[in-house]
Amino acid sequence: MPPRYIWSQRGGSPKLSKGENHSYRMTAVLTIRRDGLKLPILFVIKGQPGGRIDTNEFPSYPAGHYYAVQNKAWMDSGVWQQYIWFVLAERVTGKSVLVLDKFESNVSAEGKETASLLGYDVCALPPNATSHCQPLDVSIMAPFKSHMRDLWIAEDMVSDNSDGNDDDWMSPAAHLKWRVMIDRAIKAWDKITPEQVRGSFFKAIPKPKHP
Repeated sequence: MPPRYIWSQRGGSPKLSKGENHSYRMTAVLTIRRDGLKLPILFVIKGQPGGRIDTNEFPSYPAGHYYAVQNKAWMDSGVWQQYIWFVLAERVTGKSVLVLDKFESNVSAEGKETASLLGYDVCALPPNATSHCQPLDVSIMAPFKSHMRDLWIAEDMVSDNSDGNDDDWMSPAAHLKWRVMIDRAIKAWDKITPEQVRGSFFKAIPKPKHP
């Protein structure tokens, strides 16, 4: 079964040690628009710009979504700049408000300046507030993760005995698992309906009632 919980020894920490983190981890950036539009997913994979994954692997990945490399598979200022120009700028036009997690790359002076050039005002949510007033966390992430679990159960799992070493992020096993996770995330994202997206904004950011 796909995991829902982290089990740990009584009195111990549930956190994973550095050595236990999978080398094929990735970041998936999800964005929705108030009118019900789901933007393409940005997948951030461990690698170097201009390296083999960037130049040879990405062209074979599913079209309609975006891919970037970063040495820790995380959102940094460079990846955020790519996302603003290649994803947001093409689909969010005119004066708009970006409701963002308070990641450093999102709320940095450089990030805000770029957003301003495109007519965006950045609304950085305070800590521990996303579950109450960020539309994705309020109504979208739970069904998205549920779809991910259902797909995990339904699909043929990648064998742990496949060729290659998981500790080597350049191995064939790592590349295969990246592709499986990408395909699964895209299928789960496709299952989120425009009605769910629109409803998430009404629930997280209700319109004020006039007396």
